[in-house]
Order: sequence, then C-alpha cells, then structure tokens
Amino acid sequence: MSEERKPKKGKKAPRSEAPKPKDVKPRAPKAPEPPREATPEAPAGTSAGTKLGALVGLVAAMVLAVLVNVVAARHYRRFDFTKGGLYTLSPATVQTLHALGEPIRIDVLLPSGDPLALSIRHLLEAYRSETSRLEVHFTDPDRHAAEFVAVQRKYDERVVDGRVVTDAAIVITRGDRVQFITPRDLVEVEDENDVRARPRLEQALTAAIRAVVSTDRAKICFTTGHDEKSIETGGSGLAPLRERLEKNGHEVATVDAREKADDKDKARAPYAGCRVVVVAGPGQRFSEADTKKLEGFVEQGGNVLVAVGPVPDEGDQKYLDLGLDPLLDRFGITLARDFVFETDPRLRAVRGYGETFLPIAKPHPITEGLIRAEQQGLGAVMTVASSLQKTGKGAAAVSPLLETSEDAFGMIDFFTWAKNPSDPAPNDADHKGPLTVSFAAEMPKRPGAERGARFVALGSASPMMGENWQSDELRGTAIFVESAIAWLASAPTPLDIPNKPAFTAGLRMSEDSLASVFRYVVVFIPLASVLTGLAVHLRRRATERRGTRKEKERASE
Repeated sequence: MSEERKPKKGKKAPRSEAPKPKDVKPRAPKAPEPPREATPEAPAGTSAGTKLGALVGLVAAMVLAVLVNVVAARHYRRFDFTKGGLYTLSPATVQTLHALGEPIRIDVLLPSGDPLALSIRHLLEAYRSETSRLEVHFTDPDRHAAEFVAVQRKYDERVVDGRVVTDAAIVITRGDRVQFITPRDLVEVEDENDVRARPRLEQALTAAIRAVVSTDRAKICFTTGHDEKSIETGGSGLAPLRERLEKNGHEVATVDAREKADDKDKARAPYAGCRVVVVAGPGQRFSEADTKKLEGFVEQGGNVLVAVGPVPDEGDQKYLDLGLDPLLDRFGITLARDFVFETDPRLRAVRGYGETFLPIAKPHPITEGLIRAEQQGLGAVMTVASSLQKTGKGAAAVSPLLETSEDAFGMIDFFTWAKNPSDPAPNDADHKGPLTVSFAAEMPKRPGAERGARFVALGSASPMMGENWQSDELRGTAIFVESAIAWLASAPTPLDIPNKPAFTAGLRMSEDSLASVFRYVVVFIPLASVLTGLAVHLRRRATERRGTRKEKERASE
C-alpha cells in the first residue's frame, strides 16, 4: 500500500478556488426593476367628426368677428376725456347732423401749426361719427398753396353777411349756399387783460351748417315807436337776441306801425312778410289803431310774442295801460295790474325783496329745453313781473309756461308800499300764488293753413334783455326766449350748446415784469450757477487736502 503524502510542517495546503484580485471590489446587488407598462398604440388617424367640428368652429369664429365689426361700425362711439367735454356734441348738434338730407362740404383753411387746427380736426371727427353726409377737406396754406388759392378763387366773388373768403378759416357749402367762419367765430376772448379765451367751435360749425341747410328764413319783426327795447343796444337792449336769431337762420327787422301820411300802403299792412311780431318791453301806450294792426296780423294767421311788465305812469301813482288788452283778450289772457313778489327762499334772489325770482317751468314744447337746463341748475330768471290770468274767452287753447310757487303773491297797491319799503307781506286784496307769469296760446286751425295763429305772453320784459345771452348763469332764460320764438315761427329747435370752459390763450406782461424776467434769466440764474459750481469746487479741494494729510500721517507712523 502506498502511503499518503502529508503536507510539510509549516506549509498550508493550497485551496482549489482561484484567488480574487485585490483591486476588484464586489458589486452590490441590483434592485429589481419595476415592471414596464404597456405602451399605448398610436391612433390610426383623426376622425371625420373631429375635423368637421374644427371646421365649424373656425367658420363660427370668422362669422362672429365679422358681426362684431359690423356692429362696431354701425354703433360707432367716441369717448371724450377732455376737460369740459370739448368734443362732446350737444343734442342740438346731433339733431342737426341726423337731419341732413344732402351732402355738406367743409373746407378747413388753417395751417397745420395753427392752435385751432387739431381741435377742429377732432371735433369734425365727432361730427362724422354722427352722419356720413359731411365731406371734410383740410387745406394747409403752407404746404398746399396751389390748392388753397384754388379754394379762394372758387368763392372770391361771394360776400356772406359782410364776409369774404379771405376772412374765412372754414368754408361750409351746400350747392350754391355758402357760409364763411372766421377765426374770431371759433374763439371768444373773455378778458383781454388776462388773455382768457373760450372755444366756440361747435357753436360756429353747427350754426353754419344750419344756415346752408335752411331754405326758409323766417322774418322776425320787432315793433318800435312805443319806447320798446332796441335791437341795436347790448346788455340793456336786444342786440344779443338779434344776433342769436340771425345765427339760427332768421331774418330780423324792425317795424314802426304808427300811421304815416307819406306811406299809406305800408301803414295799412305794416307787418306784411313777418312771421313773428315781437313786442318787447314797451314804455308807452299803443294807440287803438296800432293794436288793431296787431289784431289784423293775428287774424291772417300771424304769430305774436308780447313781453310786458308793470310800467308806472309819470306820477308813479298807478300802472300804465299799454293798450294791448284787446290783443291779449283774443287769446283768452289778461295782464293783471300787480307786482309779483316771490317769498320762497329756494326760488327768490338773495338780494332784494323777491322781485327777482326763478319761475317753475311747466311741460310744453317751448319749455323742453328749459326743463333740461333746470336739471343742470340753470332756470329762467324774471325781474319786475306782473301775473297773467286766463279769462276763459275765445277759442284759443291756453297753456301755462312759467309759474311761481304757492308762497308768491301779486301786490296790488305797490306804489303805497314803495314809499316805505320793507319785507313784503300779502293782504286780502293781493293775488295769491301760485301765479302764472307766462302763457302760450294757439288758435284753431284756419282753412287751408297748417295751424292757427300762435301767441306767447310774458309778464316781464327782463327775459328779453341782452344780458341773458352774455352770462352763463342766465342761459336758461335765453333758452326759453329762443324756444318761444322758434315755436311761434314753426322753426327748428334753437341751438342750445353749452359754453366750454375758458382757458388762458396767452400771457400779458408789463414792462416791470419783463425787466424782472430779464434780471432773473440773464443775471441771477447764471450767477447762482457759477457760485454753486465754485462752492462745489472748493469743497472738493478741501476734502482732497484732508485725505492727503491723513495718508501722510499714517505713513510717518
């Protein structure tokens, strides 16, 4: 038997596994991967229903966009954020533009650098947003001299209300009718010392458009010869009213109805051609013949406005009989011989005893504009008035226009009270409020006529005064009077365009102010700049010296 080999002493027996290299590290066991989800299969293609729905949506969006544009074009609206609404059109202008039946040409002959050019452009855009019948052309004399000369030559032989085309900033035409608007019509200078101006662009443009459109110029006749208010004087007369009537397309004339030996035909028919006769504040009695001429005018379908207040006689003992009672009686109205005092503090003026007051407007075509003005705090104002009463006679339909409050009264014995005036109080003989101070009446329709004669009575002459057209606070009174005349003449509603806010159009400087500006600009301001620069320079040098000295001290340490 063979002997088994034994390992030598001191030696280990070799292992059967291969040794692991020292630089190979054992790997960590991998985490089990999560099971993968099954990938969805791609759709085979877009269905026909989806394509049809997308097409219908696209067509609907296009139709909606077209409809929005159509609605926006038909209901075009501009917004005015200017102070005072410079480009916001008044109802009178909108009514005028909507009533245009023929195209109107507007030539603006202002240089592009003119301060009014941009305002006129914006305003005319507002006009064109209300009508498509305006043909607006802007001609700059500086850039298009040939076109400007051509426009001037086209109208060089026309004279309208004393104006020629060389005076015009704007020319408005319809057919062979033309109106010239001058720069002075566009801006009203309020205070020459402060050089404050008020724009009147809309007033001038709308009035000119009405003038070229109107073919019927109603003749408004004012009586004279009985100390009536004159149409030639200003605040105390009727000149502003005359100007307003002319701008509204009326012809204004004066008529002296007193019989003259050298003009028998005219004496028999003094009001021929007049559509409205105005008797404004007479101070003398109408003769019986003069009153009969007015009555004859009414019988022929004429229209009359009578504005009369209490007129004392020469001795201040009683009221003067003006001789107009037969005319008023034809329309069922009588003028009371009293003096109206308004005691309601909400309607009477702060000063005085209540002889100046705000009457209350009653519904009527004449008072429509006044009622709108009252909503803005602008009512009609009356001073020194007598009350009017209905008599119930005649066939005319009578309507009250203006009334007082219940606290007002009509004093009968005014002259006794006037000798020792104090706070007025009514007695049993006085007329109690509410009192009517204005009536409108209309006769039945005459055969072959559109309507019957019309009549307006005012118990005061103060509403006719020119100051009502010169003061913004009295604009309500002016609206009432113009509306009354328009109703009598069957004319369009008068222009009621509120005034725009005034602005400072320039700067007025005295010699002292100019010298002061010269001293500040030429001497004081440059000198102050030099001194400031010198101070900064000295300050900087002082700072640099201190820094250098500190550095030297640190270095020596």
